[in-house]
Amino acid sequence: MRFKLEKLVHALVLFSEKGVPDLTKLKAAKLLYFADKEHLLHYGRPILGDIYFCLPYGPVPSFALNEMGDAIEKSEVDDPDRTLFLKYLDIKRGFWNPYPIFKAKQKHDPDVFSQSELEVLDRVTQLYGNHSARQLVELTHSEPTWQIANQERSPDGRALIPYELFFVDAPEDARQMLELFRAECQDSSELDAILNQKTRRPAVNV
Repeated sequence: MRFKLEKLVHALVLFSEKGVPDLTKLKAAKLLYFADKEHLLHYGRPILGDIYFCLPYGPVPSFALNEMGDAIEKSEVDDPDRTLFLKYLDIKRGFWNPYPIFKAKQKHDPDVFSQSELEVLDRVTQLYGNHSARQLVELTHSEPTWQIANQERSPDGRALIPYELFFVDAPEDARQMLELFRAECQDSSELDAILNQKTRRPAVNV
């Protein structure tokens, strides 16, 4: 799996288009977690291809969180990732809300996602979009995905959340997707090993 910045940007645009209120970095991270989890359980792969960590405020997609943070901060140098953010999203700082909010300024590109990913993002928006960030944090704290990983976390630290933890207490039909996920990860790692071997192979003069 590889993290896909375009999916992050267009997921945020989609959330905003569908009227998700107060789309802060924290709230977006929780919505993305629920979307990744649902798609993984039903289709055997997450949407973002991110790496999840257990933090005090619940599970977070680490690359997505860093990219959102970088987009919010004003950079002194050109940043192509931030440029992509600002092409599709405004970052509002409201009077009543001290935290920056993502607002779509043009439509999302549906071609960035598969049909199943669009369906899951839409469903997560309907189920959780009107929850506050605090409510979403509390919901993720009730999930074994976070609770189990949190046992390994130091008070001020973080702990990796393996995707296998997303399947804890999942229905049996969803757990069957775990084997599909493991097989795809194995195929991907084997392909990466082959490609890395090829790139390390010394050139041969002919």
